[in-house]
Amino acid sequence: MSHKNILLITSVIGMLATGFSASSAANYTKRDGKWESSFALLSSQSTSIDGQNGSGVEIDSDVGWGFTLGYNLNPHILLNFEFSALTPKYDATFVDDGGSPYNVNHEMDVMQSQFNVVYHFMTERFTPFVQAGVGWSYLDSNIAKGPPNSICWWDPWWGYVCDSYQNTFNDTRFSYNVAAGVRYELDNSMFFRASYQQSWIDLSSSDNANLGIFHLEFGSMF
Repeated sequence: MSHKNILLITSVIGMLATGFSASSAANYTKRDGKWESSFALLSSQSTSIDGQNGSGVEIDSDVGWGFTLGYNLNPHILLNFEFSALTPKYDATFVDDGGSPYNVNHEMDVMQSQFNVVYHFMTERFTPFVQAGVGWSYLDSNIAKGPPNSICWWDPWWGYVCDSYQNTFNDTRFSYNVAAGVRYELDNSMFFRASYQQSWIDLSSSDNANLGIFHLEFGSMF
């Protein structure tokens, strides 16, 4: 083999090795040590809660929204805060002292704030992940628990103003969650996540509420 052929083969091998190395490097994540935030579209699943003495709630599926803010400790571990909001319809069964049931159909507010630990299985831009977290959930039945109240005040623009409000049955409870999904990052620091999350809300007077939610997120690292 001539000296020129050897040089040619060596050059080709070098170019291929360089291209492969660059391609491999391009597949690695840039999330290490970076903050990130995302906006989420949510799709909750229908669920039911069994209360005492035959009472209970059937909660319909719903579409909602949420957001996250987090920090990547390293390519594998992300710590984030997550907020989500849903307004599903529900059918509640109440039982009076005589044992007679009656139903109420309404729409409730469900807001969740969770502090999560996310583990990415790989250091590439595409990776599956799992998540676990704890926090609290706010539930508002939107059912009035008393007559309307009025309040008046002096407004700097409108003068003396009066308005009314009505208290509803609501509560804030401890909750926790686990989730699993996949993540893909673009070259421009944008990323997408798709996951399924199962949340449990601690209700002292009934079984814990189980809430399954699909997440589709669009985010950015900075």
